[in-house]
Amino acid sequence: MKLSNLPEPVNLDTIASNLADAVFLVDREMSVVWLNRKAEEFFHTSSEQAQGVKVTELTAITRLEDLLTEVFQQEAALKCSYEEASVKVKRHDERFFFKIAINPVFHENKLWGALIQLTDVTRFHEMEKIKTDFVSIVSHEFRTPLTTIIVGVEMLKEGMLGDLTPRGKEVLEAIGADCERLNRLIDNLMELSRIESGTIYVEAESTDVADLVQEAVRPLKIQAEKQGVELITDLPPALPPVAADFNKSVWVLANLVGNALRYTGKDGTITVRVRQRGKRHFFSVEDTGSGIPKEHQDKIFRKYVQVSGPGRKGTGGVGLGLAIAKDIVMAHGGEIWVDSEVGKGTTFTFTFPVYQGGESVTLPDNGQEGG
Repeated sequence: MKLSNLPEPVNLDTIASNLADAVFLVDREMSVVWLNRKAEEFFHTSSEQAQGVKVTELTAITRLEDLLTEVFQQEAALKCSYEEASVKVKRHDERFFFKIAINPVFHENKLWGALIQLTDVTRFHEMEKIKTDFVSIVSHEFRTPLTTIIVGVEMLKEGMLGDLTPRGKEVLEAIGADCERLNRLIDNLMELSRIESGTIYVEAESTDVADLVQEAVRPLKIQAEKQGVELITDLPPALPPVAADFNKSVWVLANLVGNALRYTGKDGTITVRVRQRGKRHFFSVEDTGSGIPKEHQDKIFRKYVQVSGPGRKGTGGVGLGLAIAKDIVMAHGGEIWVDSEVGKGTTFTFTFPVYQGGESVTLPDNGQEGG
């Protein structure tokens, strides 16, 4: 049906007013020009009151400024992951979650402003929390029997319950390796549950970069030697300290190196490199492995996503490591990304702020909250 044939009193304003999403029209200065009824109701304003007000001021969603800037610079619709385009908004002691969509608006072939759409995904987040709580409970329940099995295997391997045949020792080694794999999986699941529940914090304090890198690669050197992979560290002298939670940042770096080992074959190299650019340290893990197909690169930081391929070594986990790493990096106020080419290798890079002095800072999870 053509718009000119719409029956009275149905028009575009009527349609927009009945949308379930909050919609804003803003100009290049990010000031509100128009908003629909849903936006008025949720943010307790009116068209008259909102006119000319900065959309970030009206909504208290500071994330909008960065996202709008990106759209204006690219002159294209917002393209980012679900997590990056999601915000948390507090209203009257209630928390709501919105997914943000932004499209540029042109007038006479010139960028004029943007249309912002906020879709309420609170129910989705509530379901995610139920799933997260379930995972946490199940992980705790697994821990006790698994610990008993690990202790029993160690007792058998040490001959405390009698001598073993060579075949028996081989079987026990396999059982022990699987127990360790399950133990790491439980650790990852519990860490992920803590991150998603908002109870994880990072103690950002002055951390020596060389100590951080050395601690992360130390336990992986033997594995690299066994695989015939050269593990290199490349650090400039006299790097200033980084503002980071030592244990959690070591975990992130070690996880990236461990991933590289699974995809790098004999005679390959893995280089852990750190460079300072302005007030940021850039940590990178570069390998000469099998690489990641282009179509998978936007998905690998999502939970339960794994990339399989002919160059993969070992069994690995269930696709939680990179999701956790991303959450930890973002909790530090940093970013993480990947560059890869199939057959040539992969480079993961993340940033942490240079330590600026003062007391250590406790940072909560990276959920964006407004109002």
